[in-house]
Amino acid sequence: MKRQGFDRALRGVGIRDYQLILPSVVCSTRIASRIANEVGSKTFAHQHGCGIIGNDVEGISDFFCDLAKHPNVGTVLIVGLGCETIQGNELAAKVKESNPTTSYLVIQESGGVAGTFNDGITAAKLLKSTYPPHLKNLDELVVGVEFSNSNSEIESLIAELKASGIKFEIADQNKNPGLNFSELMRRGVHLIVSFTEPNQPPSGFPLIPTINIASDSALHSALAKEFDLPNGSTSSAILNFILDVADGKETKSELSKAGEIIAPRVVRSV
Repeated sequence: MKRQGFDRALRGVGIRDYQLILPSVVCSTRIASRIANEVGSKTFAHQHGCGIIGNDVEGISDFFCDLAKHPNVGTVLIVGLGCETIQGNELAAKVKESNPTTSYLVIQESGGVAGTFNDGITAAKLLKSTYPPHLKNLDELVVGVEFSNSNSEIESLIAELKASGIKFEIADQNKNPGLNFSELMRRGVHLIVSFTEPNQPPSGFPLIPTINIASDSALHSALAKEFDLPNGSTSSAILNFILDVADGKETKSELSKAGEIIAPRVVRSV
């Protein structure tokens, strides 16, 4: 039986139906969070959109577009301030090239915080009703594998994925898992398996279900209930969990709403 997901037309098929409330600037992250909490959507806090120069202007804008076109994302509501470097209307026009189910509003044009909150709720609900999700067969599941130091468990999982014919992407260049997650997001993975560093707590990516696998460290033992799978889990057990998550099972990070989104920067803030 074919696995079903959410049809995103040219963006592919996602395994989650998330609405993204996208703050175009640091100044609009708090109101974006209030709107998202009210309507059950996803958002994230960041320090970008204003006070950025050089390559980061285009780089951050491109990163926001990549978030909006990810197959796990349905509709997008961009919330801008009105005086930032990355203008909300300009970002919306750019995002719409790949995700036409996008709208935007500007705090300085919506009567401040209170007006933006009310307008944002209305706009988010309208997007959901205008563009309801449609199911479609998921022809290819793409799994992201994140780690900093390779071990036999990782090698066994990769061998298991190859044997099962499941496409996978690896991100292991950054010590910060958040940067690895962002890299995997840009490659369009549907879910992530993270072999968490022994000295780090489990984490996640708000738009991508993240399966955290514990090590044998004292920290991970103390936080055992926050991991999806314990240290020493077999590759077949991990694969079965992957398939369950692809079919809708929520990961611990999804249930707890843990995780963050980190946008790569190349220039210092000014």
